[in-house]
Amino acid sequence: MHFDPNHIKAEFIEAINDYYFLLNKKYPQKAIIKIVGDKYKLSGIERTILYRGIFNLEECNQRKTKICNGLMQKKITVDTYNVLITIGSYLNGNILFIGNDGVLRDASEVHGKIYRTELLERSLNLLFQYFNQQKISQADFFIDKPVSFSGKLKLIIEKELQQHHISGSAKLYKSPDFYLKNVTEGLIASSDSVVISKAKTSVFDLAYHVLMHHFRPNFVIIDNLIKTKL
Repeated sequence: MHFDPNHIKAEFIEAINDYYFLLNKKYPQKAIIKIVGDKYKLSGIERTILYRGIFNLEECNQRKTKICNGLMQKKITVDTYNVLITIGSYLNGNILFIGNDGVLRDASEVHGKIYRTELLERSLNLLFQYFNQQKISQADFFIDKPVSFSGKLKLIIEKELQQHHISGSAKLYKSPDFYLKNVTEGLIASSDSVVISKAKTSVFDLAYHVLMHHFRPNFVIIDNLIKTKL
């Protein structure tokens, strides 16, 4: 499921622009969400899109300088659950969109919750098919240790790496974000806004490229809806 770029409510476009304007005026984010959301009677998903997909101009410009669009034969470090949940959201029929910082995100309102095992495994299978096509040199997967499925996922990924003859590893971390922000070689695959902003190397929107490779969906691009002049 995704927004049809040609059939977005005019009221929601106005809400996006109001929100963006106030965000750049440094008003508190949560207060803006409530004010704009209440004014336009936005749904929970629409409010999630504002919260997860729209950032001030300074943040967007800073992140866009880090986004890399090429993966061929490169080393990549994967924010595992972040990437798999985004792919899984698409497979599950949830709404996905491209934020105004240029990164694909979901608006499922279950962000942070882990999808059923078979959905994660299917997402992983699509990911490795894409890796094969890109002929990457190395893939290291950083996995959230506190998640109950993480130990099994680690074993599955290790098996996939071996079967696809890809160099790399799968490691469990109590807080993968800390380590992702300190990676200095190759690319990072994550849509986490904090990770992207603090990354010491380039960032690759892996979930987006996997989905485009297999399905070529027509995602709404939030940047195209912002008309506000600052």
